[in-house]
Amino acid sequence: MGELIVIAALVGLVALAVRSMWRDHKSGKSCSCGGDCSHCKGCH
Repeated sequence: MGELIVIAALVGLVALAVRSMWRDHKSGKSCSCGGDCSHCKGCH
């Protein structure tokens, strides 16, 4: 029973992380630098 609770918690955390990344992508914040490409070479 304990394993099931741990697995459910991990699935929940992964779902929250994916949701956060999806929202950032939809709002244009998909780059790790915040999306300000004029000051960052990471988005190119």
